[in-house]
Amino acid sequence: MPDLKHFTQVVSEHHSSLRFFILGLGVNPAWVDDVAQDAFLIAYRKWDEFETVENPGAWLRAIARNVVLNETAKINRRQRLLNENLTGLLLEADPEELSADEQMDVAARRTALRTCLKSLTDKARNVVEMRYYHDKKSHEIGELFSMKPAAVRKMLFHARQSLATCLKEKLAEAR
Repeated sequence: MPDLKHFTQVVSEHHSSLRFFILGLGVNPAWVDDVAQDAFLIAYRKWDEFETVENPGAWLRAIARNVVLNETAKINRRQRLLNENLTGLLLEADPEELSADEQMDVAARRTALRTCLKSLTDKARNVVEMRYYHDKKSHEIGELFSMKPAAVRKMLFHARQSLATCLKEKLAEAR
């Protein structure tokens, strides 16, 4: 359990500089205080490690950096899942299990998706097809197209964004 007086002193000494550090990491200014608070909370929980820390500011910045990295990873996972779910639902919907209205909606979405796929570059379209129609992993697609897996994932991310934007426009036009 930390010495509250010592912990309060560390917070007072480093609060301002930690906030500037977090802001410098590109965190939305409205969330800087929350991230700083999370970092101090983690520091409080790990106070036993503090005894061996020579530079408290660097230790707090490392904790804050990890908080920001974790938040970024959560956001990216959520975004990836939302995009993949949208595309996956459109590609894998089984019209036989749907009502007539739902079948028409799926048919409109599939038509819109086909149109939107045509708007992608040939390479992006081929990468999307390999991933979603042939269930290939990024490293397998990379081997086929002489790309690094990270480049494949980045291309898929941008293609999904383009497809989502295009689908919204096409479906809005259809209504």
